[in-house]
Amino acid sequence: MAKIFKHRTDVAFFDYKDFKTLQRYVNVYGQIETRKKTGLTESQQRRLSVAIKRARHIALLPFVASN
Repeated sequence: MAKIFKHRTDVAFFDYKDFKTLQRYVNVYGQIETRKKTGLTESQQRRLSVAIKRARHIALLPFVASN
């Protein structure tokens, strides 16, 4: 599989209020992309998933994709 992002991401902090950036890391089915595809480190991926889950909880991002 090829990585989604060819260059290493320069996002130092994932903010749950910045849903435009977080949408890049969610696929069409509403699932968080894997580390293989995003190219993030383990700790960055954990921070990303927490931010996405917080954004979902306050309804900035959908839990599932609408068909």
